[in-house]
Amino acid sequence: MRYAETGINLEIDLSRGNIEKVATDPRDTELYLGGLGTNTKILWDRVPPETKPFSPENLLIFGTGLLCGTPATGCNRTIVSTISPQSELMAFSMMGGFWAPELKYAGYDKVILRGKSSELVYLWINNDKVEIRDASHLRGKGAIETAELIKEELNEPKAQIAAIGLAGENRVYYASIEQGRSSASRGGIGAVMGDKGVKAIVVRGTKDINLAQPAEYIGLCNEVLEYIKIREGNPIPGVMPILAGLGSPQEMKVHDEKWHTENFMWGNSRVRRKDFWNEGVEKEWTETMEKARTRLVSCFNCPMECGATISMPGLPTYMMKCFTKLTYTMGAFSDLDFGLSIAQKATEYGVDGFSAPQVMAFALELLENDILTDKDFPGMPEDSEGRFYYLLDKIVRREGIGDVLANGTYWAAKEIGNGADAYAHNN
Repeated sequence: MRYAETGINLEIDLSRGNIEKVATDPRDTELYLGGLGTNTKILWDRVPPETKPFSPENLLIFGTGLLCGTPATGCNRTIVSTISPQSELMAFSMMGGFWAPELKYAGYDKVILRGKSSELVYLWINNDKVEIRDASHLRGKGAIETAELIKEELNEPKAQIAAIGLAGENRVYYASIEQGRSSASRGGIGAVMGDKGVKAIVVRGTKDINLAQPAEYIGLCNEVLEYIKIREGNPIPGVMPILAGLGSPQEMKVHDEKWHTENFMWGNSRVRRKDFWNEGVEKEWTETMEKARTRLVSCFNCPMECGATISMPGLPTYMMKCFTKLTYTMGAFSDLDFGLSIAQKATEYGVDGFSAPQVMAFALELLENDILTDKDFPGMPEDSEGRFYYLLDKIVRREGIGDVLANGTYWAAKEIGNGADAYAHNN
């Protein structure tokens, strides 16, 4: 009997349409422990160093943590590993939410994708039943929209879904994989998923996970919970509010953004605004957040409310995670209302909330310094907010200059030339 892990990986060859359930070696767990370590071992063993990100030989691995799905507090992470289109090296990104525990309850520790599907598909994992299903009707749909449509199609409201948006379909190098309350955004892994022709991976599991010493284990988990309660009630004095508690930065709870807005860079990471935060800004941003934030939310088996559902006027409700609260705002030299609004569209498109605004700020700095010209941005609005919306659409659709910018600042600077690399200082 295997404890904490299921001992089974789900291997899917998309080129052949073949599905295998492969028993794993328990010694690998002893040597490499959780999702990141065992994912890395698989990539090291099976992907040659010369493999390119968009090669059929590249693997895309969704791995669960060893304690994921057990009563251990906060153990809910999915580790997604592959060869990154940004660096052409091995990379990983992780997401919280409920997807990884659901995969464990379905009976699997990992989903390993290889090859490429000739048509757009999604994977339906329902305990022992695994299917590759047509997703042509989901082409161009937003990541969150896709999840809702699939739940309706399968009549499975409790299914957990990891999906890409238009950015992933078009292989934008900083495309994310969105999963309800979290996302795996770094390294362009959403682009690899899109290149493999997979729109979503849908999971429903109702099995159990075995524990070797359940009573002792739950006792230890309860001790951790008690410590969290103590820390929550006793924030560290003199520390910026988002880090005064325990766990992930509490961005969705906190209104005091003096530390962020005056110490982090604005625009293309060049401008520091030490005198930005004042009573007027705090009042305006607090009102914006209080109106937009409908509830604070947590990931599976975690008491820390690091995320929030956000509802902006005229836009669908979406889930915001951590620092994305300010990345678009500061990239565009704008306000919180703009940042929360454009983030909804960016989440549906499925782009990394750190890289995307940085690329857009990079492009505008090239325009300001005559490395790019107005001809490169036909029809672009004059205001900063309008320009960010314009560039976001161009990038995810790979239209015009957006096709170059979709490859990220490093590769875009190489293609643009004319000294553009001097402005790609924040790759």
